[in-house]
Amino acid sequence: MQYRTIVSLLLAVALLLTAAGCLTPEPPAPTPAPTTVQTTKPTTVPTAVPTTKASTIPGPTETLPLQWPLSFTVEKSGMYSTTIITHFDGGKGLMYISRMDVRVTHPDGTVLTNGMAKPKMGDTVEVRGTNGTDRVEVLVTMANGGIYTVIDQQMPYKSR
Repeated sequence: MQYRTIVSLLLAVALLLTAAGCLTPEPPAPTPAPTTVQTTKPTTVPTAVPTTKASTIPGPTETLPLQWPLSFTVEKSGMYSTTIITHFDGGKGLMYISRMDVRVTHPDGTVLTNGMAKPKMGDTVEVRGTNGTDRVEVLVTMANGGIYTVIDQQMPYKSR
């Protein structure tokens, strides 16, 4: 008997809640804001596009965590060549390196970048240099997501 009374009361409450939700009036629609019509074209003042060049002056380098040391060698390939070769020598952090990028900034400000994912010991990255003094940056992305600039130096052209 008690079961029928509880079910009846629950059904009556559900019916009242449903009717109350359906019978409430909708709020009035908001009135739209007045719009203005522009009759003349706006004049735009030309702005100068900044012409920034990349710096050829080396900046500070970052130290890798002590448990992940790595070694790199950077050189211009030879007496009459301008190719910059970055050699990955390896280290204890070999398992934790996820990417190696080499960025070369020429004396005129142009920047060339080359890199590789998951480098192995002995891998090299070559980037075209100039017969002037180029800035070479070696950037390493580690497994923890940190990006470290491990080498940032100027590479002069080897003349006779």
